[in-house]
Amino acid sequence: MGICEIAVEFDESEMALIQAHANISNMSFSEFVRRAALEKVEDMVDIEAFNETLMEDDGTRYSMADAMYMAMQNE
Repeated sequence: MGICEIAVEFDESEMALIQAHANISNMSFSEFVRRAALEKVEDMVDIEAFNETLMEDDGTRYSMADAMYMAMQNE
């Protein structure tokens, strides 16, 4: 897997804001933007999984005591 280079356009105020936060985080501009993009993708995947799970929810709920009992039975 190689590294791909892309171009992203920011206006001056966006660039300054991102650079300031990258500096605070001790990251390069590129690393900061790369991590932010990957975190956004992870968030979107998590939301999609949550929504799918919510659609499959049958309404069954367990108390903490019941959950602990079931966990101990499966050991």
